[in-house]
Amino acid sequence: MKKRCRICNYRIKEIINLGKIALVGNFLKKKIDQKKYNISLNYCLKCKHVQISEQLNPDLLFKNYLWETGISKSNILLIKKLLIKLKKLGINKKSKILEIASNDGSFIKILKKKFNSFVIGVDPARNLAKKANSKKIFTINNYFNDKLSYFIKKKFNKFDFIFARNVIAHLNNPNHTFKGIENLLKDSGALIIEVPHLLNILNKNQYDNIFHEHVGFHSLKSIKDLCEKNHLKIFDVEIIDSQGGSIRCYICKNKSKKSISRKTKNILKIEKKSNLFSRKNLEKFKFKIKNHSKNMNRLIHDLKKKKNKISVYGASGKGQALMQFAKIDNKLIDYVFDKSKLKQGRFTPGTNIKIRDPKHISRNKVDYLIILSWNIKDEIIKQERFFLKKGGKFIIPFPKPKILN
Repeated sequence: MKKRCRICNYRIKEIINLGKIALVGNFLKKKIDQKKYNISLNYCLKCKHVQISEQLNPDLLFKNYLWETGISKSNILLIKKLLIKLKKLGINKKSKILEIASNDGSFIKILKKKFNSFVIGVDPARNLAKKANSKKIFTINNYFNDKLSYFIKKKFNKFDFIFARNVIAHLNNPNHTFKGIENLLKDSGALIIEVPHLLNILNKNQYDNIFHEHVGFHSLKSIKDLCEKNHLKIFDVEIIDSQGGSIRCYICKNKSKKSISRKTKNILKIEKKSNLFSRKNLEKFKFKIKNHSKNMNRLIHDLKKKKNKISVYGASGKGQALMQFAKIDNKLIDYVFDKSKLKQGRFTPGTNIKIRDPKHISRNKVDYLIILSWNIKDEIIKQERFFLKKGGKFIIPFPKPKILN
């Protein structure tokens, strides 16, 4: 249990205690009652960073990871857009590239193919590191921190580009990670990170982001604070359509001559003006969570009372968190569908529903399909358009539970 801020080490104060939930990535092959862990949202009384107080053994969360970056078409589209920016930053065949939390190696494989650059990855998941290495994407199976950075530096020297996409929220000790990055980044190099934006999480009530893998909920200010503590600076930022609304930060060393963009300054001003870090705003979030989870549960109960068959699309971490918070279990849901071969045949954590291939949607009676991977809902709706043609209806949970005819 953390009692001090992960960024500045000052005292933290609880905002919301969400009770106990099972680990959202723990998809087991057997139907059993899994252990549940408490989860509470807190904020730092000094730097205002929002975080959970729970600190579990990371091996419980990441050693066997059942989410692959290579699956989502939406993710591949985001990468293609990023490539345009990277060209402007000077990436080429001479560039040395490191990715932290490289997953199955899909992203750096694209960079290697596109630019013929030297690439390596670091990832703690044994299954994913093994898969990446089998595809000839050299991947170190470990957690990245300042200690590991010295081993990498000794073997490969420094890097022109370092990527940390959708991993900063997972870090129990973000300063150790940023210290390691600063150690490996060339003076002329760039660090690119992506993280769900706290502004969207609060304003759009995206409380399904709150689960044990996500220990920190970042604003541009919190990233700036991390950079300043580790001799780095943000020189540009983009708002991207990832994870329901994320920020992509471009970061360099303090000694770099890169100037700070107007957009970076503007987003910092927007965060400040929105009272993002006020206790009143965070208390309002607490009320919205309770209200939404009740409404979501009531909608499913009402549909079930009318003898409707209700299933779920998307066995994502976000989805498993929402199902547990809203008490949507195997008494209400008939099936869970997901494209991931890693998850098919396993059972959802905390709710014990068997995961099936989406091709079974047409083979089973399904009246309503809840899209829990709502951040890629357009991709899913397009993919399952025949479900709509047969009279099926989709339920989109955010920002408010909504039925699409």
